[in-house]
Amino acid sequence: MSEAKTKGVTFVNVRAFVRERFGDEGWPATLEHLVVADREELGNVISVGWYSLALYARLLRALEAAHGDGDFSLVVRQGRSQAERDLSTIQRMFLRMANPAFAVEKMGAYWRRFHDTGTWQIDRATPTRVCGALVDWGVVDHALCRELGAYMGRVLELVGAKNVHVEHPTCRAKGDPRCVFDARWGV
Repeated sequence: MSEAKTKGVTFVNVRAFVRERFGDEGWPATLEHLVVADREELGNVISVGWYSLALYARLLRALEAAHGDGDFSLVVRQGRSQAERDLSTIQRMFLRMANPAFAVEKMGAYWRRFHDTGTWQIDRATPTRVCGALVDWGVVDHALCRELGAYMGRVLELVGAKNVHVEHPTCRAKGDPRCVFDARWGV
């Protein structure tokens, strides 16, 4: 099987997040936590290209090492920022006309536009709860899961859900067979 890939826009968004929060010097400080080959590849990333998902996981870990507290809370903030960048105002307005669970279902449908591995199995448990199982994502890394849970929660908030809670009860990084995200919200 070939190496798992993700869209270049995810890397571009991380770079923008770092520069906004830590200034122009924040990006080089992040890159210092990566090997030379990774730095060189990141220097050539374009939004529409496809790049190594493992490199993306290493970038998230470098972000945490350079600027975080070691608890992945910065990766969580970055995941929320990624959702804000990905959902345009028009998309938000359209998705607000539907139940927030619909937004999560659509997130699963649009997954392949950004990742070439992984399949979502979405279960709308109640009108205010969705369980999503991500199967066969090409890289197992806790940093990716932390970012993804935050992304999912922020998408729900952006489309009108209140009091959002996303749990990650099973995780491949902990040895489970698949990653499950359980999202609940109030009205």
